[in-house]
Amino acid sequence: MSEVVELHSGLTEHTFSAGAVKVNYAEGPDSGASLLLLHGLGRRWQVFLSLIPALSLRWHIFAADLRGHGRTSHVAHGYYGSEYADDVIRLMERAVPGPAVLFGHSLGGMIAMWIAAHRPELVRGLILGDNMIFHYEFGGTMYPALFAGLRDLARQGGSLEETAAGLAKIPLRVPGVRSPVIIGDMPGNDQAYLLSWARCLLQLDPEVFEMTLDGSSIRDWEPEQILTKIKCPTLLLQASPALGGLMSDEDVSAAHRLLPHCAHVKFETLGHALHIQQPEPVLRAVTNFLESL
Repeated sequence: MSEVVELHSGLTEHTFSAGAVKVNYAEGPDSGASLLLLHGLGRRWQVFLSLIPALSLRWHIFAADLRGHGRTSHVAHGYYGSEYADDVIRLMERAVPGPAVLFGHSLGGMIAMWIAAHRPELVRGLILGDNMIFHYEFGGTMYPALFAGLRDLARQGGSLEETAAGLAKIPLRVPGVRSPVIIGDMPGNDQAYLLSWARCLLQLDPEVFEMTLDGSSIRDWEPEQILTKIKCPTLLLQASPALGGLMSDEDVSAAHRLLPHCAHVKFETLGHALHIQQPEPVLRAVTNFLESL
């Protein structure tokens, strides 16, 4: 484990060797129990920067780049859900004082669920940020077209500005809208946001999208079995399905039925990005849950 560079907000970035993968992660000051943040598909740990200063006041923050993302190693054909989870488990065993609360957004939420089900002694609580639980919902969403466009941009490369411009032009089918809408015309997708997203893409292995699109990344995903194994307190953060949210009402019902300790907050005015574009309501819900622990 080696320290790389000091970051703002008191964060320090490190590299951890997890076998074939070198995992990049950030760590905050030791202000309490451990809180590990796991980003979504195609992003990197910095998407939590809007939440970290407030959470660092009472929690020891860790935020990891998943394999193939950010500054963590790329692995040919190595983006199965269990492999993502194994990297995080090794990080938790070696570098994160436990048990920890896991806060995962999207793909990060699925990984957090896997860890809580298979290594419950490592997990004190679970915060699931609008991730799918039953993946049959995915095919009917805007996300296959989005991920294909992002894959192509990541393969293409180019400057930060060129990648942001390409992002803005990706057309998507939005629920309730007859014609496709390009990303740059969607609310909240201003130039600063697009540049931040483009920076994620320029560090990304395009194969993470390829394995998601062909379904191979979630080949071992058995949602009902996983839910029945999770015993820790869990918070569901559900975006609005009308705004592209991935956590369905059916997912929430199943979680309430199968999880022994389940709380739920639905954000009627937020899309899947949640805290990445509007941190305040998400921070309020997360803080309330953490205080309840």
